[in-house]
Amino acid sequence: MLRHIISILILIVFLPANLFGNETEMALIPHGKPKAGTSKRLIDLDTFYIDKTEVTQQKYKEVMGRANFSFKGENHPAEQITWYKAASYCKKIGKRLPSQEEWEKAAKGQTNTKYFWGKKPDAAYAWYGGDYDLGHHPVGQKQPNPFGLFDTAGNVWEWTSTADAKLSEYSGETLDKRVVMGGAFNVSANLITPSSRMSIYAKSRLFNVGFRCAKSAQPK
Repeated sequence: MLRHIISILILIVFLPANLFGNETEMALIPHGKPKAGTSKRLIDLDTFYIDKTEVTQQKYKEVMGRANFSFKGENHPAEQITWYKAASYCKKIGKRLPSQEEWEKAAKGQTNTKYFWGKKPDAAYAWYGGDYDLGHHPVGQKQPNPFGLFDTAGNVWEWTSTADAKLSEYSGETLDKRVVMGGAFNVSANLITPSSRMSIYAKSRLFNVGFRCAKSAQPK
């Protein structure tokens, strides 16, 4: 009996930490309804994890191989990535893209203000209003939100798993578009709030669109 217990303890010690939800590079977003004043799109979500930073070019290449980035830098966000490639990356490492609602709740950080840091724009928390030619910036250089997430405001827009089910006015077919959130380095301050969103084609490869991954806190 004692030998059996010791074997189990040894197995636990050497199992990968992420099997127990110990995600050092992710933040745990708790279950519960959002605070008053947040977007109507926010709903009561199960507890989940989300990456603290946007996926970097170095991490992307380690999993997916070579890629053609517009503004190159190992610690810069991986961009010019289609929605399909972003979803594939997350799947390969045992994660997934967050839904629009998950992303927004995580970016809001349980705050009630326009921005997660307050009512007015503040360059200490976000890259925004920059020149197209200057490009995005290395991840994690600005101040994080209350959940410990970096760059949810500005730097690059971020893909979500949410489809924007709009019909083409010409063919009547459903357009293959997905929602991106959070604004980018080259947009104005009013487009870097937690609820800032755009709908773009899933096959788009844009210099100011990246992503981060999420995963459920409990195995399905």
